[in-house]
Amino acid sequence: MRLRSLVHLASLNLRSDLRGTAVNTAAACVGAAALVFFVALGMGVGQAARLMFPGDARLVEVVPGAVSLGAALGGGALDDGAVARLRELPGVDGAWRRLALRVPIAASRAPEGVRMNWPTGFTVQVPVVGVDAGLVSSDLAPGGKFDDPPAGEAIPVLASRRLLEVYNKTIAPAWNLRRLPPGLDLMGLQIPVQVGFSIIPLKTEDRVYDARLALAGLSDRVPLYSLAVPVETVRRLHKEYGKADTGYSSVILEARRPDDVPGIAAAVRRMGFAVDEGERAIAERVGLAITVTAGALALLALLMTALAALAIAQSLSASVRARTRDIAILQSLGATAGDVRALVLAEAALVGLAGGVLGVGIAWLAARGVDAAALGLLPDFPFRPTTFFLFPAWIFALGTGVSAAAALLGALAPAALAARVDPARAIS
Repeated sequence: MRLRSLVHLASLNLRSDLRGTAVNTAAACVGAAALVFFVALGMGVGQAARLMFPGDARLVEVVPGAVSLGAALGGGALDDGAVARLRELPGVDGAWRRLALRVPIAASRAPEGVRMNWPTGFTVQVPVVGVDAGLVSSDLAPGGKFDDPPAGEAIPVLASRRLLEVYNKTIAPAWNLRRLPPGLDLMGLQIPVQVGFSIIPLKTEDRVYDARLALAGLSDRVPLYSLAVPVETVRRLHKEYGKADTGYSSVILEARRPDDVPGIAAAVRRMGFAVDEGERAIAERVGLAITVTAGALALLALLMTALAALAIAQSLSASVRARTRDIAILQSLGATAGDVRALVLAEAALVGLAGGVLGVGIAWLAARGVDAAALGLLPDFPFRPTTFFLFPAWIFALGTGVSAAAALLGALAPAALAARVDPARAIS
């Protein structure tokens, strides 16, 4: 039997039992809708979590060990020698120094060129950390430089991408300040600061002078509440203010592959240093929780799809028994057992496809409704997603395909039953 004839005959059979067809289509629709809805929700929430807790799977942050037995036994300060040894570890593609600035820097005026109602007498302490240019070179604005500048020139800084979001959503509304524009519109922004001044009593240095910080880029590799400057600038300021050299605050190792990270972390600990897994651990825990929850919901949806397959199996079995004479007449007209089996499977496939298409559409509409309700009720907090769902193209094929496959699976037994009909006995 040709495919076109098979589909036409299956359509006629389905139209002859509209009530049963509607019930089977609804069962397939519910399973497909639940599966697409929960999978899209899991991916959307996962993307929102990654925006809140961005993590590079190839980075390992090395910090001095909690207990040091001296350089002879390993560990000790993170000096240039330690950085060189860390760079030679198997699987390491780069080692980038990070040094916290111990000279206070404060800002008491608004950034140059930005109109904002800066409160009178308001001073902000600016946390600063020095980093190697190689760690953040890909995040610099086009043509930007990240070197220790000559005397009198602005110091290039990078800010965390998340810091801008936190400022616009929490600090600016609370202090009645103007929100800053996103992204590269800020590049080149200069912030007047006082080097050596601290808002903490008795912490201001004997020497205080004016300087400028120039925003050179935004990076996820910069700590959330700090500005990153060239590590050479921090070392110069420490020397100018007589700060003792106690080694680097941390060293960021970049692995060649994410699979190399566990081995690198183990080697670092054997050297007597520690691995700071603060944000990485948070990101991993959040990601694991989302994955487990989304997996459980998807499993529930698959269970609903399996129940839909059972419902279709029962309905088609009853339909085959009710159409025994019709099937016998088809066989007497030349239809083979394979043709009869294919006819029942074609009916199930049409029901599954129709239910899958409807289910995917219902899931998409339900997601849009949930987004509208949630975004209307939730306050404008940092990293609030514009949608809690992701609908890549393959997810539509997934919903439709799983629904059709479940319907075909449920139709296997009824199709075998139909193929075993004895024409002579059924007609007599």
